[in-house]
This record gives sequence, C-alpha cells and structure tokens, in this order.
Amino acid sequence: MSSTYFILNPAAGHGRAGRVWAGIKEEALRLQPDSACVVTERPGHACELARELTERGAARLIAVGGDGTFSETLEGVMAAPEHLCRNVTLGAVPAGSGCDLARHLRYPSDRAGLIELLARGRARPLDVGRLSYAREDGSPGLRHFINIAAFGLAGDVAHRIKAMGKPLGGTVSYAVASVRSMLTARARELRLKADGKDISGRYHLGVLANTSSMGGGMLVAPGTSDNDGLMDLVLVADMSRPALARNFPRLYKGTHLGEPGITLTRLSRLEADSDETVWLNIDGEADGKFPAVFEVLPRAVKVLAP
Repeated sequence: MSSTYFILNPAAGHGRAGRVWAGIKEEALRLQPDSACVVTERPGHACELARELTERGAARLIAVGGDGTFSETLEGVMAAPEHLCRNVTLGAVPAGSGCDLARHLRYPSDRAGLIELLARGRARPLDVGRLSYAREDGSPGLRHFINIAAFGLAGDVAHRIKAMGKPLGGTVSYAVASVRSMLTARARELRLKADGKDISGRYHLGVLANTSSMGGGMLVAPGTSDNDGLMDLVLVADMSRPALARNFPRLYKGTHLGEPGITLTRLSRLEADSDETVWLNIDGEADGKFPAVFEVLPRAVKVLAP
C-alpha cells in the first residue's frame, strides 16, 4: 500500500492534465519511494478511487486535474469513515480549466514550484461545505464542496457550460457563458434563512464561498477565511440587466462588494427554497436545484499548502 497517490484525470483541461503529469511524473513519484499514480476512466471515478484509497490508509491524495477532479476526490474522502478521512492530506497538481482552489491557496504554476510544494508543503485544515439538495429528477442528493456552492445566475451559467463545454478554457468560457446568461437574466423570489434569520427576497445570484475564487478567477469573496467555521454568502439582489453588466467586471477585481444591491453575510447554515426552479453550481459544476441546505463542516479536511 502506497502512502501517496496521484489521482490523474487525463481528460481535464481538454487533455492538459495528462500533458502536465507527463512533465513532472518522474520527479513527483521519486519524492517518496512508495508513491503511485492511478488514472480515472470516467466521470465520478476519482470519487470511487479516493474513497477506496482512504479506506486502505492512504496518507496523501493529490488530484491531477482541475477543480472538478479535486471535488470528486474530496467527495470520496468525505464518504470514508471520519477517523480515516481526517488522516488524509489532499493536494492538487492544477492542470484543469479553472483551478480556483489552487489559485486561492496560491499554488505555484511552474514545474519546479509544484515539485517543491509536493516535497515540502505543509498540511493545514480547511472547512468543507455540505449540501443537501434536490437532484434534477427531484430525488434527494448530498455532496460536499471546497470552493463555492452557488445558485441563481451562477447555476444558469453552470448549466450553460455543461451544454457547451469549455472550448475557450475555464476563465474565458465562464465569462462568455456569464454574459450570455445575463442577457436573459431575471431575479427569482427566494426563501432564505441564514442561521435562522429570514433574508428572503428577489435575487439574481447567491454564492456560498469557502474560498475566494470561482469561475476561473472571479474574486467573489476576496476576504473570506477558509478555516473559521463560517462561509461568506454573497447575494446580488434584483437589479436591471445594465446594472448587472456594470457590476460583472468588478467580480474579477473583487471590488463588487458594497455596490448597491450586493451584500455579504457570514454564516454557518443557509436554508434555501423557491416556488421557481433554481439551479445549483457546486464547485463550478451544474448539479441539482432547490430546495437546498448549505452547512459548514469546520476544519473537516487537511490540504497541502505552500
């Protein structure tokens, strides 16, 4: 049994993950004598592999791919018994289309820097989000997230991305899908309870942020803490489409907070429902709809950090 496993998704980033791994494979596997690489074969396979390896006692799981690969790896770890998942340190070789977690953790993007991180990085605790929601067919779903869980406009964008893919890369594809979604955007009447407080109203967008970045570099919550037992809820209230368009570029600089109609609330639990269909975006992927309950699991996992 190896103590360090690299979980490679060769399809991530339109094949970029496979190329990045080929460039660092020999050095990465030499860092520890018992390191090994396992390769995913289908969507969801990283989750299966991560759970199996966690239950077999792996000490480090390194996702080679994008945020989707890391999210699947996290899900597998969280599915294992708690005493085992707390023994695992998660890391990433960022090689997908978004890589917002690596951006938030300030992972190096160059080959030498990645090798140094894998060799000398420290393990530190991170909060994890847990989400109970309705799947598209209405059946109950449960999953975890490390970056963000969002609804409204962000859910619409995720469904658009799911249909069109990311032919222009993560950042540009998300920007294009966001602009297209804003052209037809309309606010929805949402029933929201933040730690029991009623904050219901008409909103275009809601983002539960555990880390600072989403959508390939949008600084949705630039000041958030990732291990304090709270998440930042960013809400965009009902406003005109021109106003949405004016605020959109501010997302990339993190200067949108405080603009009229944009609020931030720190919380540990959010209950959300609506009489309308409201799609979810979970760590950048389209998955399910309201009703939903978002909760924080404080310092639930360890991640490799510079």
